[in-house]
Amino acid sequence: MTPYNIKVLTPEKIFYEGSTEQIIAKTASGNVGILAGHSPYVANLVASELRIKIDGSFRSAAVSDGIIKVSVDGTVTILSSAIEWSDEIDVARAEKAKAYAESKMKEHASQKEFDLAEQKLKRALNRLVVAQKR
Repeated sequence: MTPYNIKVLTPEKIFYEGSTEQIIAKTASGNVGILAGHSPYVANLVASELRIKIDGSFRSAAVSDGIIKVSVDGTVTILSSAIEWSDEIDVARAEKAKAYAESKMKEHASQKEFDLAEQKLKRALNRLVVAQKR
């Protein structure tokens, strides 16, 4: 496979910058695979596993939400509010976040609070699923 450049950014840091042969991401419309030569593209990412093929092997990361963009020159940029490699996920912290979100969903005082708790639950569950892919 032909490699191409990718840059993954969060508000705090450059998460990954380098070369990849393939990316598999989940967008609001479904899964998408990006190879070299992909046409220009922009989509919203949902809380899910992001797979980046580096040196012939896929590496998994838990991405919360964000945007993926394939530029005209073939460079891929991913912007996300939070992302972490599967082997760096603190499972105990994710379990606590899951329990907290579930309790907040049960006691919600408003639709806004319920929706916020539901988003937190989705992120925690995603982190737990991706953590198993170590």
